Amino acid sequence: MPTSLHPMPLPFSWADQERHLVGHLSALIRLDTSNPPGNEITVARHLSRELSRSGIAHKVLESEPGRANLVARLPGTGQEPPLMLLGHADVVGAQPGGWSRPPFSGEVAEGRVWGRGALDMKGQVAASLLVMQLLAAHRMPLRRDVLLVVTADEEAGSRLGAYWLRENHRSLVEAEFAFNEGGGQRFMTPGGPVYTVQVAEKGSARMRVTARGPGGHASVPRSESAVFALAEALLRLRAFAPESVLSPTARRMLSTLAELHPGAAAEAIERLTQEPTWARAHGLPIDPVLREFVVAGLHNTATPTVLSAGHRQNVVPVEASVVLDGRLLPGELPDGWVEQVQKAVGDRVEVSLLHGRVSHGVHDDPELLRVLGDTLAAHEPGARVLPYINPAATDARAFPDTKVVGFFPSASDADIMRLIHAPDEHARITDLMFGGKCLLDAVLRLSA
Repeated sequence: MPTSLHPMPLPFSWADQERHLVGHLSALIRLDTSNPPGNEITVARHLSRELSRSGIAHKVLESEPGRANLVARLPGTGQEPPLMLLGHADVVGAQPGGWSRPPFSGEVAEGRVWGRGALDMKGQVAASLLVMQLLAAHRMPLRRDVLLVVTADEEAGSRLGAYWLRENHRSLVEAEFAFNEGGGQRFMTPGGPVYTVQVAEKGSARMRVTARGPGGHASVPRSESAVFALAEALLRLRAFAPESVLSPTARRMLSTLAELHPGAAAEAIERLTQEPTWARAHGLPIDPVLREFVVAGLHNTATPTVLSAGHRQNVVPVEASVVLDGRLLPGELPDGWVEQVQKAVGDRVEVSLLHGRVSHGVHDDPELLRVLGDTLAAHEPGARVLPYINPAATDARAFPDTKVVGFFPSASDADIMRLIHAPDEHARITDLMFGGKCLLDAVLRLSA
């Protein structure tokens, strides 16, 4: 994989692209693609118009009426396989309550673009569109085709988007590499700035914990009721310290962190590497948000989400249950995690698997990570990449044969993860510009 060690001189000023990038994002946010129902056709049509203006060949492909995917292609010489810019058009829903600005306004204010999807992930889609337009407008020579793939249905499992494309139009989306969401959060450490790069993501094991007990009139307290049994099981789950799994990817993450944290922190990381435990991971003396990445990267997890019990105020329910959102490290099996959770919560309740998915793909290609590290260092001297396992899921799950990495760097230390799916989601314009500039640079290093 030959790559350029230095960024290609650009035949334009990146600073002059701000209005285009901000305009793209604002327009995309104004298209309400809350899933359900999705209605991603509105985004696909908008992108189609923009791509047509730039003379870029593309296709809009509907898996179901209104559930549209878009695939665009800038042809290269074919010396190397294609590179994909991957993104999704759908967003989670948003109710106006709790928002300081309407969630689908796309308002530009205070140096930010506001609205649902600004971070997840219409900002990166807007930047990817601009990258395609700039490559086309300036006729930059490419060794490989560059694809823009914007999917439907990522927020609900990717069935009508990325999976459907791979199953029905595989030749259109085959690529060696893909830049996707899930990476780019910046942390300042004692050893300098570091940026996350998703090289793998977790699988899933959605479970139901069910407790049963005697029913009756609620005027008579019953200590053995299903609700109390479930509550006791949840307390046991909260105290559960699952076994640590130190994969090669997690080991590389810890090695990088040890180099960036001298003294006591480096010693604590070394102890964790030698003898990984839940308690040691939680006790690392590093940035609290960065520590969360470490904890998630070494452990399977189970988080209570939906509680159910009873149907009348004056009737003791005979059954109470809770859904657990389980997340599994690559290679870990859902059935095995169910057994561990059952042991942890005790035999007064029953744990059953609702559905599960094994994650196998790990794409921490050393050469690719070197290119991304060179890219970041070119735009922020001393910056490094931190390969990590994303605890969430993305469209990467549908492309096991492609080296999909999360790469869209943020210029600020803002905890952007806290804004995703939350009220007042917004993207800082400086972050958008930095991410777009790095994205274009990485594409050119791999393709020009």
